[in-house]
Amino acid sequence: MLPVTRTGEIVSYQSNISIMLLGFSLFAGTFGLVPPTEAQTRKYEVKATIDRKAIDPTDTVVLSVAIESEEEIEVQTPKLPPLSDFEVLNQWQGKEVRANLVNTPTGPQFKSVRRLFFNWQLSPKKLGALTIFPVEVVVEGKSSRTGAISVQVASGAGQNRSGTARRGQGGAQPPPGFEDDEEEDLFSQLLRRGMQQIPQGGTRTLPKNMNEAFFIQVETDKVEAYVGEQVTVSFYLYTSGMIRDLDTLKYPSLKGFWKEDIEIATHLNFQSEVIDGVPFKKALLASFALFPIKEGVSTIDPYQAKCTVVSGNDPFGALGMGRAFTYTKSSEPVKIKVKPLPIEGRPADFSGAVGDFQVTARIEDNNVVANQPFPLKIRFEGRGNAKLIDIPPFQVPEGMELYDTQKDSKFFGWGTSFKEFTLQLIPRRDGEFTIPPISASMFDPQSKKYISRSTEALKLLVGAGAKQQGQSSLSFTGDGKRGKPARASGPTEPRLIESFNPKSSLTLAQSVGAAAGLFAVAFALLLGIAASELGWGRGKPRLGRKIKIRVRDLHAKAKQAQVRQVGVGGVNLLSFALGEIVGDRVSEREVLKLLTATPPSIQKECGPAIEEVLQKFELLAFAPESSVGEWNNPQKLRELIDQAAKALERVVALSGSDERSA
Repeated sequence: MLPVTRTGEIVSYQSNISIMLLGFSLFAGTFGLVPPTEAQTRKYEVKATIDRKAIDPTDTVVLSVAIESEEEIEVQTPKLPPLSDFEVLNQWQGKEVRANLVNTPTGPQFKSVRRLFFNWQLSPKKLGALTIFPVEVVVEGKSSRTGAISVQVASGAGQNRSGTARRGQGGAQPPPGFEDDEEEDLFSQLLRRGMQQIPQGGTRTLPKNMNEAFFIQVETDKVEAYVGEQVTVSFYLYTSGMIRDLDTLKYPSLKGFWKEDIEIATHLNFQSEVIDGVPFKKALLASFALFPIKEGVSTIDPYQAKCTVVSGNDPFGALGMGRAFTYTKSSEPVKIKVKPLPIEGRPADFSGAVGDFQVTARIEDNNVVANQPFPLKIRFEGRGNAKLIDIPPFQVPEGMELYDTQKDSKFFGWGTSFKEFTLQLIPRRDGEFTIPPISASMFDPQSKKYISRSTEALKLLVGAGAKQQGQSSLSFTGDGKRGKPARASGPTEPRLIESFNPKSSLTLAQSVGAAAGLFAVAFALLLGIAASELGWGRGKPRLGRKIKIRVRDLHAKAKQAQVRQVGVGGVNLLSFALGEIVGDRVSEREVLKLLTATPPSIQKECGPAIEEVLQKFELLAFAPESSVGEWNNPQKLRELIDQAAKALERVVALSGSDERSA
């Protein structure tokens, strides 16, 4: 099984009281003060699994999404992501309830566990390492996503499965967590781990000396690729002892590739693997998505690290008290053959895209008036690196002008990306316009041919804008039709001012000079404050600096014991920081949803701390006065703010946001 897990909470509100009253409610309920309410938090867990990691191209794989909870919960049917590499043959769902006997302070009690699971039977369309992208699950109106899952499709890959028959449909497939734990004996498990195959068309380096204290392995999903086609490379640390210290001396430079980070490990997460009968512990060091930028032969250069290892043969090694040795090791270089894109059959509107992308065009604001700009958005989204795509040919409709063009792009670790072009167009007249279809061609390395995508034509009705200088205003009749230009009833003679009696003893020149001086002083003062706050002259403010400014404002509110303002400001601080990191992957600004969109390393290391301070900030923001009395202490508020700042400082460090904005 290959589990990918997300954990969350279901929240119910009653009379606009936040879930942050949970602690108060549980305390009161324990001592019989108030009965338990539905505002209590109900835990749930979402798992996505597949029944096999490797299958034959003629076989199928079952994707299961299970939601586990202790109480009845409302779950919507999960939304499958685009499955361009699979065909959905069948789907079914079911429900299981298990009662476990657990020991409690009051004696043994039965604890119910409910599992609702959804299954899809998928058939692969091609060979290779195929990806099932994250599945969206909505529980009690709250959305969460599973992680991406990889399936290896190769001839004969599914034939070494131990003697269990292929599970059928209609409930024969048990939900995740109810599998027979003794389906395979220990020897079969070790054998299966030792038979991990090299990815179809890829390569994996093996150690030259199995007795080494540790070695660094490099694994790629292919050794031949077209220009612009993705090559996934991962570096792993293998050891038979215990790693005490790890120091990365050199990350691979990866010249000749466009590089996107998939994951850079912040700590070692070891798993067991057997190679040629020798047990090792394996941990991911780094994983990158590489896109060759020129034809020929490009080399993935070595990853170099220095480790202090306690030998596994030392009887005290398991306790970390044995003899330690320090070594420096490097991975083997790997050569990638890069093929040029075919010239024959290349369309004239080739956009430079390599992969499979959908193209859409939209106008977000229908309130368009003449002589005012409006945005037309052209978006590429799909499998591959959309950052390399150029804007397709666009014919500006007659009566319009192209004022400006912006672009935005992002690459996601599971292999998809998007690029969006925003064209600012100015209509020079009112009336009806037609924005013609926008076509773009791309090269699909899977089919080895060019494919074309096109948008739909857009109809646009432009209303009259504000009158231009020197033009008469328009009048409208009672039925809304445009009438003739309105004219004044007759000339009006200006009234002359015969004398001017200033109320001040200052002359007019002195008054104007004094006002100008005061304005200049005020402007200089405001300019100085803005330069200090926004960091003018020091380049673009980094995310860490922006967070510090907001933390300083929260400290000022804490000093005055403004409990409500600290709570609201703290929630906004978390939403702002996480929103800056995830970009536009999440349209809503809910903190927990933003957290689930961050890289796995941030979720694992910083998730509990973020959730803890969020719970306290929401308590301050929404709970009644009777339950926040202890928070009227400014020192306690400052400690909470510092706790949030420390957690966000670690989030920024793991995300590398400050380095990217520098």
